[in-house]
Amino acid sequence: MSAVDPRDPHAVAAAVQGWASDRFGTVASMVGAPTSVAGGFDSFIHLVELRGEGLPAQWRAPLVVRVVPTADRAARAAGEAAVQGWCADQGYPAPRVLAVLAPGELLDLPVLVMERVPGVTMLEALKAKPWRARSFVDRLVELQLRLHELPTSGWPGSASADSLADIRLGLTRRAAVELADPALSRALERADALVASGATSGGGLVVCHGDFHPLNVMVDGDAAAVIDWTDAGLGPREADVARTVLLLKVAAVAADGRLERAALNVAGPRLAHRYRRGYERGARLDEGRMASWDALHALHGWAQIEMLHAGGFEAESSSAGNESRVPLELAHWLRARAESSLG
Repeated sequence: MSAVDPRDPHAVAAAVQGWASDRFGTVASMVGAPTSVAGGFDSFIHLVELRGEGLPAQWRAPLVVRVVPTADRAARAAGEAAVQGWCADQGYPAPRVLAVLAPGELLDLPVLVMERVPGVTMLEALKAKPWRARSFVDRLVELQLRLHELPTSGWPGSASADSLADIRLGLTRRAAVELADPALSRALERADALVASGATSGGGLVVCHGDFHPLNVMVDGDAAAVIDWTDAGLGPREADVARTVLLLKVAAVAADGRLERAALNVAGPRLAHRYRRGYERGARLDEGRMASWDALHALHGWAQIEMLHAGGFEAESSSAGNESRVPLELAHWLRARAESSLG
């Protein structure tokens, strides 16, 4: 197990093939060549497909194998799997996790094997048909409102807005230590004080995805599914909406070229405005909580970009090239936004 490189899709796929053969008492074979998904910051993600007469039907469908980069995050990975399964049980379009493998079961790292939903990311669909940008944003609104309408009884994770704030501030805590950045540390102290004051809570708890944006929504014709539930939790709806609005405003970082970047620099803020206006037609938002969560998300983004440029993420192969795509200037913009809001 220790010899398996989590960056190598062929090695990881072979390990999954062997595990599935043993688990289901059959001979599993590979269909086509496994591939890796680029663009993630903090995981190794591979696409695999297996065949075998003794495999359950869901294991003979296209799979996503997500390798978590540190062994100490095994419990968090299991929690993510439970959340996805719970959402699917409520009828929400989230892929089910088929297996949660602790360090030592497949690799030396935690591994999630889950259903692969068909289609492309909403961002890819938007780039292919930019004239449909408004309809894609409206669809995003519908999906998020639908998520926030789910009942919270039986939620498998922590039922606290403070725990959602802890998730959002986790990367900043790590970055402040690893980068020894006094500015991040000071901003983190003010963010902790903001959370302690109750400014980020209130208004009731809803199911929050935590990272709800067009890269985490797969579309296939009229069907859509939401992926990457790592940061999910219960919290005020403003926690989720404020992050989506902020990410739409800086959508230009996902551009593939200069012209596309220029277009998204103009379109992003407009799409963010349409998104918030559309959401508020379905549910009221509190301006104070929106501002407080915007500050936490801006602080997170600042820390994330600083870490990226410092080479601080374990999944280097997944994030390779992102440091050039995500300019350090954006960290400066997010820093100014966070520090202005935090005081």
